[in-house]
This record gives sequence, C-alpha cells and structure tokens, in this order.
Amino acid sequence: MVIKFITLGYVGFFVIAGINHFINPIFYDKIVPDFIPFPRFVHLATGVIEIILPLFFFTRFRKEAAILMIVFLVVIYIGNLNVWINDLPYGNRYFSNYQHFLRMLLQLFYIGIAYIIYLYE
Repeated sequence: MVIKFITLGYVGFFVIAGINHFINPIFYDKIVPDFIPFPRFVHLATGVIEIILPLFFFTRFRKEAAILMIVFLVVIYIGNLNVWINDLPYGNRYFSNYQHFLRMLLQLFYIGIAYIIYLYE
C-alpha cells in the first residue's frame, strides 16, 4: 500500500514537472547544454517524456517504465551538470557548489525511487 502511495506521488511530481516545460519554456532553454542542437525542441520533448513515461507505472509495463525512467533521469542530469560546471543561472539565481551537490543528491533520490518502484511494484 505504501508503494502505491509513493508511486502516485512520484508520477504526479513528474507530470507536473513535464507540464512546467510548456509553461516556462525560457527557463529550460537556458539550461540545455550548448552542444545540444534545437534546445527548445529538446526540452519540450523532455517535458513530453516526463508526462508520459511515469504514467506507464500504472500499467503492466511498470517495470520497463521504471528502468526507462532511471535511464532518462541519468541523461537529463546532463543539463543540471552543465549548469553546475559552467556556473550558469538556474532560473534567476546562481547555485553554490553545495546547492548543486544537493541537487545531484535529489536526482539520485529520484533514481532511487524509480528503482524501488521497479523492485516492489
């Protein structure tokens, strides 16, 4: 029962995060690394994936969705790593190394939750 509640919250968080890519596109344009072409398209596609992929946690493909979510979270962390390495603003502010480290731990937490869902769903 607890895992179902965790899954529901996890899915809700990522659906809202995905929608935010469409509500605040300029924010995401700034954190897409320069070496990635078509930054607007890339982050909008990321938003679509953030909306659709977690919804598969409610289907018979939840284990596959959890694995894909882990891969997705590792890949999109490149944007956050780019912000950290190049000392770019995250939104309207700059993060300290400590804040970037906490952001990395948060990403690992998201990965860990996907793995827990994979194990126990």
